[in-house]
Formats: sequence, structure tokens, C-alpha cells
Amino acid sequence: MAFRMILGYDIVMEIISSIAAFLISYYAHRAYAATKKKSFLLLQLGFISAGVGLILDSLLLSAAIFSKIPRLTATGYSAYFILTIISYCLILSSYAADKFERSGAYAASILPLIGFGALPEGILLTLSGAIMIQLGVNFSLKRSADSFLVFLAFALIFLGHLSFMLQAFRFPGLLIAGHVFRFLGFISFLILLVRVVKPS
Repeated sequence: MAFRMILGYDIVMEIISSIAAFLISYYAHRAYAATKKKSFLLLQLGFISAGVGLILDSLLLSAAIFSKIPRLTATGYSAYFILTIISYCLILSSYAADKFERSGAYAASILPLIGFGALPEGILLTLSGAIMIQLGVNFSLKRSADSFLVFLAFALIFLGHLSFMLQAFRFPGLLIAGHVFRFLGFISFLILLVRVVKPS
């Protein structure tokens, strides 16, 4: 019964986080429409990829529970893992594009996500950690609310991946913490993008 509750929590939080990812994608699209900066387009595509990965994982996990076909769980996580890797690559590309076209006061680009298994979560932890370090360096050089929100978002995403990785080592309580960190990281991104596209 407790295991089913944990899976239910996992499904609900992935759906909530995917909604946040799609909202971030929407605001990144608005920022792109207003600025025509390719970094925002790449950020939009990165968060779409992240949102689709989360939705697929939650839907296939639900299907595995109801149909009693356990391999759907692995299929869902595989889709999530691949789409998260794509998402991180797009976000890293967004950061590189932002460096090349930096001409205004818009913030650098970012992103996050989560899953199942110590090795894949370790890979995602490493990627998010590299982004977090770069954003930390940027924040130390240019202290602003926007650079802080970007750094905070990836720091929270990094903590989410760390929690998921440790959860895979038989610390099930960290599943809850991982979802909370990821969600808060997404909310931090959303706040940043709302600030960027808000009317002057």
C-alpha cells in the first residue's frame, strides 16, 4: 500500500512539474517573440522536451500500474531520460547562443529534471552540476536578480537529481525531496521568464 502511495505521489509530481515546464516553455516563447534571441528559442525547445519526458514517464508509469505490465515503467523512464538529455543539450546550447548574441540585459539560459536509477540520475546530476557551476560563476561576476534566479533554479534542479540518485540507493524518502527541489527549480525559471517578458 505504501509503495502504491509513493508511485501515486511520483505520478502527480511529474504531472505538476511537466505543467511548470510547459509554462516555462510558453514564457520562453514569449521572450523569443519579443527579443528574437535564439537562446530563448532553444530554452523553449529544451523545456518542451523536459515537459514531454515527464508526462510520458508519468503516463507510462500509470499504465504499468493499471495494466500490470512492469516493462512500461522502464519504457517511460527511458523516454524521460532521453528527452531530459536532449533538454539539457538544448539548454546548454541556449547558454552558448546567449553568449554569442548578448546585447541586452536579458538573463542567461538554464534547466532541470528527474527519474529512476542511480547511474542515469548520476549522469543528469553531472550535467546539471556543470550548468550550475557555470551559472554560479556568472552570478559571481554579474550580481543581478535574473542571474540569481537562473543559478537558484539549477541549484534546486541539481539537488533534485542528487535526491533522486540517492533515492535509487534505497533512500525512498528522498523521492519526495527530489520532486520538491525540481518543482521549485522550475518555479524559479518561471519567475525569471515572467520578469523578462513582463510589460515595461
